[in-house]
Amino acid sequence: MCASIIAAGAVMVSAAAVGGGLWWAGGDPEPPGGQDDHSAAPTCASVPEDTLAEILPGAVLETDDRGPVAGGEHTACVWTTLGETEGDRAVLRVDLSARFTDATVDPVVTGDQAATAAHEAVVPVRGEPVDLPGSVGAEVWRGQLPGTAELAFHTANLLVRVSYTAESEGDPVTFTDARDTAVEIASRIGADL
Repeated sequence: MCASIIAAGAVMVSAAAVGGGLWWAGGDPEPPGGQDDHSAAPTCASVPEDTLAEILPGAVLETDDRGPVAGGEHTACVWTTLGETEGDRAVLRVDLSARFTDATVDPVVTGDQAATAAHEAVVPVRGEPVDLPGSVGAEVWRGQLPGTAELAFHTANLLVRVSYTAESEGDPVTFTDARDTAVEIASRIGADL
């Protein structure tokens, strides 16, 4: 039962990402402004391999999509894993969105301002602030599926979202466990960015 929840969660997250990407995509990405720290969305390789090996042993990269979003460029990465014992599974999704300065409007909207606005738009009221090194702000909250923690943070003109869903011995992990794992993964990604 729980395995189907995890699998359904991965499918729903991927479908939402594809649908959302198509809805937001406006053809070619906006060109980055000269003052933008990130001139492109980082690749899935920005999630350190040692982090995956330690926290998600045996993880397989299932999705590695890159394309335009309104005002920038986006990368979506999804890893899945089967644990060492039957009934242990995890799905990790990381979205990296570089927002570029828009000089066509008055006043000019910087990539940092666009990333800040996008960050504020995705965090629900129940988001709990967390301290991540190198980030301007970060929040974590309980996901819709059991055993899921969602997290968002931004640094300069880059918005990063982390979603972690897991089960242990066939049951969803507690939110505290999912939260701690999502925060640890986000901390390591942020340190490398």
